[in-house]
Amino acid sequence: MHKVVSLDFTPYHKKEDLLKLYRSSPYLIGLVRAHYLSTYNTQLKIGNASFVAEIWGHLVAYKISLWLKQHIKIGLIQKLAKFTAFRSGVIDCGEAKVDTNRWFWDILGWMFFQKYN
Repeated sequence: MHKVVSLDFTPYHKKEDLLKLYRSSPYLIGLVRAHYLSTYNTQLKIGNASFVAEIWGHLVAYKISLWLKQHIKIGLIQKLAKFTAFRSGVIDCGEAKVDTNRWFWDILGWMFFQKYN
């Protein structure tokens, strides 16, 4: 059975904290992989480059939405930013069989994050 791993970054709002998360992506992936293996007794089949791409993609969207919420005080923008922050602050990473967006992160990982493989 394939599971989805959730990473919740919503407690982090400060620029410094988000930068630490960016820089710590390889370390976080190692922790997630170890926990997944000990919990499910199987390897998580997501490439490192794809995993980093998903983390970074969500963090960029999260950071932009937090900035919009703080600086653009227009009702529609606030609603959109709140929705985007909610959706991007929690990252659900799964193998291709259960994560319909895995193909997208695989492509971005291949294009931009090969050094993490």
